[in-house]
Amino acid sequence: MRSILLVAVLPAFVGAKTLSVDFSTFASSGLTVAQFLDQSSLYVSAYEVQTSYPSDPTADPFPHTFVTDNVDIQDGYLTLKVSGPTAQGASVLSAEVGTYDSNILYGTFKTVAIASPVPGVVHGFFTYKNDCQESDIELLTSFYTTGNTFVQPGLQLTNQNLQCDHTQNTHTQVAYPADPTAAEHEARVIHPSIPFSSHLRSAPYTLIWNSSATTYLFDGTVVATLNSNVPTEPSSFLWNSWSGGNERWSAGPPTQDAILKIKSISLDYETA
Repeated sequence: MRSILLVAVLPAFVGAKTLSVDFSTFASSGLTVAQFLDQSSLYVSAYEVQTSYPSDPTADPFPHTFVTDNVDIQDGYLTLKVSGPTAQGASVLSAEVGTYDSNILYGTFKTVAIASPVPGVVHGFFTYKNDCQESDIELLTSFYTTGNTFVQPGLQLTNQNLQCDHTQNTHTQVAYPADPTAAEHEARVIHPSIPFSSHLRSAPYTLIWNSSATTYLFDGTVVATLNSNVPTEPSSFLWNSWSGGNERWSAGPPTQDAILKIKSISLDYETA
């Protein structure tokens, strides 16, 4: 199995916690999807993200709404669906889950997943306090290997601007080492109590997050270090799939259902 690796390095805090979920165990659990996620300390989002389009021509033309019906567990995978197609003027039905813990301050966050081949969707694995305290790994299904005037192709890596001026985000992108839609890949965030080098075996993508930088590695080699806009606040960790129909980022919305399939997550983190 090839892997995408997301890594965070922590100070020595006292509130250490672990969360590990293998979604292949759902079938034998005897639980509903809602019960299984709740017992796994995960919630399902249900809210709309509005848009200021057309007054702001750079905004998403479509709002999107995270709905519980678009979160499921099928064939051993947590599925996060973006529904397609979407009528003009309607909201794009999307999916999101997150940790009940919202006081996470650094940790090890691993996600094994298969991305959708359907264009027009964003898959996100990210820390989130608010739009000014956020560090993202994002897969843009329209821009795996080709871009446009606004978006360079590749895996998108971002620290959101701490003053909420998103023209000043710290951002880069790296080429995928393999097709993210063809097999399970892994995103991981690493705890510092384990020797750093031990986490780089078979680790194509790595993000190291500490108080001064987020550093990204590709096949064990550093490809980018972002020294600005590093998140500083206790946060949640979220996984989502969505679209706003904006050629500047998500493209789309998709013309058919686009599904992110997550096989497992494993989180080792500190709480503030």
